[in-house]
Amino acid sequence: LSNSALDFVYMFSSNLVKKVFGFAREIILASIFGSSILYANFLFLKTVSDLFSELTQGSAMQASLLAKFSKLYSANSEVSLVQVFKFSQRIMLCLFILSQLIQIPLVLYLSTDYFWTFIFLSILLGVILSVNFYNAIFLVVMQAKGQFKKHSISTTLDIFFSTLVLYPFSVFLGIVGIALSRLSGLLSLFFIYLFPMFNERKGNSVKFGLTDFNISLLFLGNLANVIILISRFVAGFDDSNNITFFNYSVVLLNVILTSVILNLNTIVLRKLSIKKEIRLIFFSGFVAFLFGLALVFIVEFFGVYIVQFIFERGAFTANDTLATFSYMKDLSYSFLLIFIASSLSQPFFTLPNEYLKKYSNYLALFFVIFTSLVILYFQFFNYSVKIKSLIMIYSLSTLYLIISIYSCIKYFQYDR
Repeated sequence: LSNSALDFVYMFSSNLVKKVFGFAREIILASIFGSSILYANFLFLKTVSDLFSELTQGSAMQASLLAKFSKLYSANSEVSLVQVFKFSQRIMLCLFILSQLIQIPLVLYLSTDYFWTFIFLSILLGVILSVNFYNAIFLVVMQAKGQFKKHSISTTLDIFFSTLVLYPFSVFLGIVGIALSRLSGLLSLFFIYLFPMFNERKGNSVKFGLTDFNISLLFLGNLANVIILISRFVAGFDDSNNITFFNYSVVLLNVILTSVILNLNTIVLRKLSIKKEIRLIFFSGFVAFLFGLALVFIVEFFGVYIVQFIFERGAFTANDTLATFSYMKDLSYSFLLIFIASSLSQPFFTLPNEYLKKYSNYLALFFVIFTSLVILYFQFFNYSVKIKSLIMIYSLSTLYLIISIYSCIKYFQYDR
């Protein structure tokens, strides 16, 4: 097998394992909390930190940093990460403060009887966001070195440990236990795999600062999950349990996106950062299309049985199964659009920074304006939150596809 094929096998295999642990987490949460309003309120609050996390990790972080670090490690045998450490710690503090400025007003909006519990949760979620950001930077460095096997094992350890402690934490500490279990996984990842990177202080020093983080690029780099989270937020805005059904649906629909499409995108991004291969772009787009069609077919004919098999136990009832399947079926076609758009947008992120900065600012601004117009549209029509969330995800996924095609054209134009 070629190195790229082996890298994909490592990442695909680890993501399958992580999906097993992810399902275990969701099964535990469904059996303990079901579709309760308390859990729905937790998901609503958590959407804020989830959104920030998506903007500062995974595909977004790769889009900003992977090309830079890949070229750096290709040209140098040793690289000093001192400046990376210092800058990352400052950003951690800023992210924590910003998350509290948004989350605490949301706690007041919820008007829950568990006010101080949710204030504590807000603080915990802010800490999780900060640690997640710190980990994400060094995970990208690991990928840039070509250490995909190590990356796969380390991120698997994270989800394994957080899943291991989830049940006892949730039983004894309730929804607070959910946040604490996640934090424990992140800390295990850091101390076992990332802490040794603090010794990398020799060699070519990396110049690292705000100029390496194009906010628009961070936004566009993980637009798939941003769209999902915005739609989830809309689904929870009526203080009902609709957001729980949306969340359970997305957990299932996300399997192919996270285990296949995003891994393929990472390898395509790294390959295109070093050498331009146009055939690779068409191949990844075609694969995304096929997997999207397969997802729609599976949901249509087997969706209800899948939901029933995975979730229906404990506090998760037969009615919850039907509500989740209904949401999942309605959402499935939007994921087909997201799969294709996610694959076609990758070449754009390999272009020079000056070019990227110019067009990513325009595209991100256009996306924000469009999203605002959709939200404004909701003010004139009394739709249910389910309908609003569906309108939101289909509108934004269609826009994402248009943006990805446009960005791909820009890539081809620059390439010539």
